[in-house]
Formats: sequence, C-alpha cells, structure tokens
Amino acid sequence: MLEQHFDHFERYGLAGGVRMIWMGDLGFDFMEKVKNEITLPAVDILFAPHHGRDSGTVPSEWLEQMDPKLIIIGEAPSEHLNYYDSYNAITHNSAWDIVMNCEIGSTHFFVSNPDYTVNFLDNEFFADSDFYGKYLGTLKTTRG
Repeated sequence: MLEQHFDHFERYGLAGGVRMIWMGDLGFDFMEKVKNEITLPAVDILFAPHHGRDSGTVPSEWLEQMDPKLIIIGEAPSEHLNYYDSYNAITHNSAWDIVMNCEIGSTHFFVSNPDYTVNFLDNEFFADSDFYGKYLGTLKTTRG
C-alpha cells in the first residue's frame, strides 16, 4: 500500500552510468512517518524534494541509504533552503541553469552562471559552450 505513495518517485539512470532520483514534493512530515517502511536505492544524484526547502528535508536514514554523491538544490528563497552541508551540492539559485551531459561512467555539468564554481567535481577540461554554458566539472558515476 505504501508503494502507491511513491509512484511519483522518478528514478533515472544510464546503464553503466549515472543513477538519479527525484523526490518531487514529498514533505518532511510524510517522509518521517514512512522512513522505516521504505528502502531507497543508492544514487549518484538526488534532486532534493520541495526544491531543497526545509519543509522537504530528507531524513538522515534515507540519505544514508541513497548515499548521494551530489544533491541538486532547487530554486526557492535562500532562507527556506536546507543546504545539506555534509553533502556535495549544486544550488540552482546560484548556478542558474544546470545542464548534465550523461555518459557511461561520467556526468559532465554545465551552468549558465559564469562565476559559479564548486570544488568537488573532477576537471576534464571541457570547453565552455554557448549552448550548455560554463563547464563546471565532471562527476564520476560508477553505480550503474
């Protein structure tokens, strides 16, 4: 019965490459009620629920299960965001548009903010692109 509530979990992947999960608009209160009833897969990238707002903070038990290499925090007023400080994160408010070029074993990130940087992605020396934006770095994705 609980599984019906998770039909909108969107899990995406590339064989031999990245595994991602979108948690949609799940709220913290609901996740707390069901956290012991659900087992989540390991993922490379987690799109934070509620665009990263505190109201959608993912329970620590689920974060441990998923063990994301990166959390994408969506666009919401900064004062309402949970920045998941102990995880690598890209924040849409600061990065602006985010483009992911997914390949077997790697996901290359580009952003539209030319001044945005992070220090946790590998540099594979891709050129900036008029189409994709500024090359931010590469996440090795070996969970496939």
